[in-house]
Amino acid sequence: MKTQFEERFGFLISDVGRLSGKRFDDLAKSSLDLTRAQCRVLAYLSHFGDINQARLADLLEVAPISAGRLLDRMEEGGWIERAANPQDRRERQVRMTPKAARTLGKARKVGDEVALEALDGFSEEEATQLIALLQRVRGNLTRLVDR
Repeated sequence: MKTQFEERFGFLISDVGRLSGKRFDDLAKSSLDLTRAQCRVLAYLSHFGDINQARLADLLEVAPISAGRLLDRMEEGGWIERAANPQDRRERQVRMTPKAARTLGKARKVGDEVALEALDGFSEEEATQLIALLQRVRGNLTRLVDR
């Protein structure tokens, strides 16, 4: 029996994100010394390069103080470094350490495994089409949010 939730775009997107995150956590426990949130930090740093803490908090969708605590733990673990921005000393720039860069490949493999499991039974064409459609959705929403 289908419920309204099963056909609602927002619910499905949220639920897929929740389930894929839980699966990532399950797989990562055995191969990584990082949490999913910490892996997301490293993924953003890999993509954007050095960025400030406020931007990172925004990307993670957490309060700046929560991001600060997460980054404190990551700095203590040797995963990231923070330094003052030469153009604005009030701002702290975050960068990955070589240790983190070496581990990022393992985290990507976990993410790839989750994607393979999630797309089980999809043809290559269907998987490619789904990714393209989600990219279009993201583009549509990005235009509206970033106005």
